Amino acid sequence: MKPQKEISNLSELIRKYNRQYYSENGSSITDSDYDALMNRLLLLEKQYPEFKTQDSPSARVGSVPVSGFAAVVHNPPMLSLSNVFSNEGFLQFHNRIQNELKVNSVEYSVEPKLDGVSLSLVYRNSVLVRAGTRGDGVNGEDVTENARTIRSIPLRLNSGQPLDTEVRGEVFFKTSSFLRMNSERKDNGKPVFANPRNAASGSLRQLDSSVTAERPLSFIAYASGGSSSNIKTQAELLKQFHQWGFSVNSENRICTTAEQVTAVYNSLVEKRADLPMEIDGVVIKLNSFSHRELLGSVSRSPRWATAWKFHAEELSTVLERIEIQVGRTGRLTPVAVLEPVQVGGVTVSRATLHNQDEVLRKDVRAGDIVLVRRAGDVIPEVVKSIPPVDATRGAAFVMPDKCPVCRGPVVQPDNEVNLYCINPSCPARIRRSLQHWASRKALDIEGMGQKLCEQLVDSGMVHSIEDIYSLNYHELTSLENMGELKVSKLFAALERSRSVSLSRYLTGLGIPGIGEVASRDIAAEFTTVEALRNAAEEELMAVKGVGPVAAASVRRFFTSPVTSAVVQHLLDAGFNPVEKSIKRGTSLVGETVVFTGQLSLTRQEAGRIASAAGAKVTTAVTGSTTLLVAGENAGSKLKKARKLGVKILSEDEFMVLAGKADSQE
Repeated sequence: MKPQKEISNLSELIRKYNRQYYSENGSSITDSDYDALMNRLLLLEKQYPEFKTQDSPSARVGSVPVSGFAAVVHNPPMLSLSNVFSNEGFLQFHNRIQNELKVNSVEYSVEPKLDGVSLSLVYRNSVLVRAGTRGDGVNGEDVTENARTIRSIPLRLNSGQPLDTEVRGEVFFKTSSFLRMNSERKDNGKPVFANPRNAASGSLRQLDSSVTAERPLSFIAYASGGSSSNIKTQAELLKQFHQWGFSVNSENRICTTAEQVTAVYNSLVEKRADLPMEIDGVVIKLNSFSHRELLGSVSRSPRWATAWKFHAEELSTVLERIEIQVGRTGRLTPVAVLEPVQVGGVTVSRATLHNQDEVLRKDVRAGDIVLVRRAGDVIPEVVKSIPPVDATRGAAFVMPDKCPVCRGPVVQPDNEVNLYCINPSCPARIRRSLQHWASRKALDIEGMGQKLCEQLVDSGMVHSIEDIYSLNYHELTSLENMGELKVSKLFAALERSRSVSLSRYLTGLGIPGIGEVASRDIAAEFTTVEALRNAAEEELMAVKGVGPVAAASVRRFFTSPVTSAVVQHLLDAGFNPVEKSIKRGTSLVGETVVFTGQLSLTRQEAGRIASAAGAKVTTAVTGSTTLLVAGENAGSKLKKARKLGVKILSEDEFMVLAGKADSQE
């Protein structure tokens, strides 16, 4: 047989046995016979490399190391899920679904929530061409070579005819594989992994894919990155995945009532420890794709799905002492310092106590034995205290009346349980304040990242935000990794930031209780710093979304001697932020806008422009979408918009309507 033909036959035969083993849970060939076929393929491909194909089963062994990961863009975004933690929370979700769809019953696909790493797989002509991590949902990392080594990921779809598609799912370790790998690492004197999820994340992001190939990762498919007119439900989609050669979870269930969903949840709680992989809850999705389209998504998560998380594992340990942590906004948070304990595979030595009221309610004291869990299997928290038998306990904890870092004054705003250090020069605050001030959603000062902010504070060059606008050029060049070119670019970025809008300025100040949205709404109403300085709480409360607590916070910030001094110093440094008011005649007022394809703007920048012009910005094309701004390489959103009759604009046309460019007509 000719080499090219034999290589083709061997590849197809090995793919067949891979599908049997990973998708159909069986095999008609022994391990030794399988190894013989693979060894023959490797030999032939070595002798005749010109006949090796992109989807060859030999790709499982890995390729040459890379210096870093390229970026991938997910379109549509890989959204995260909202969470519920109780039956009541699920019923609220269920009732909302029925009310908004105006139906008496719905079908759900209820699936175990795998504790792994999300991955997107793109196929062209049925061949795997790209694999990307979730990242922030829009931008991820290209880990294609690593994904090729995972044997439960088909390199070629068993699709009958070539097709282009995107499959999304979870990379994880089966419990038995994880334990076996850790045992082997221990025997070889290598450090063991703390838990399967972290191990999966690290293994998938190895720069040397041959390392990934040595680790027994698995993949289960559960979602599509696009839509197909032939697929109407999640159940049909999962069946299609199985036919293509993917593993799907055997515990997936279709439920037609809330009671059935609860029963599946309770069943998985019972059998959680006996499942072949770690799960931390169930994912509840509408089965009907048409119902999903009607509900759409919010900025970060679909409105047609939620994750019902399991109660976290609880273990006991000793609370050694309580410390105070000072955050960016100046909030003082009591933190329990614990005798280290393993909770859910992670070593926990510190846990939040939230605030003074929580400490008193739980009555935790130094020296107590306490129950600790990871809330949502993520954030460590103290559940309760178990007092000693002899009743001899430490003194009750009391929050300090001065900041433990700078000894400055602390305040407790009305209607809040939290205490705040209001000294803007507090070293604990200034590092975080600078990072926030320079961040993209605030002043967007290019070149001023976390490391530089820390250097500026630690060197004594900066004691408060306004100090960055009087930095010395020669002193800056003395800092590590700050050459003349970097310093020149930083000064240019600082100069540009003086012309920032009032909404970004307010976001950058980090006023307690005032985020990006509230900053934009307040700026649109008052337009200048001077107007805000003179605004009464009643006037602030008249702004949509600003309640009495937020209004008091703004008023306090602009009238308190310490914080109002920061505002004045910034004005003295050349700031005069102004917000252009929205005129009711603006072309985007009342529009619902979606962006797709490659634009010259970032999504965040485009969204800000649209919002400032009076539009509502969403991420998915639905029946309520009125405008689609399409850049280059627009995909499924553009097709859907055309189908729904949504008005489609170019980026230039959008900028004209938003008042950011001149019309050419």
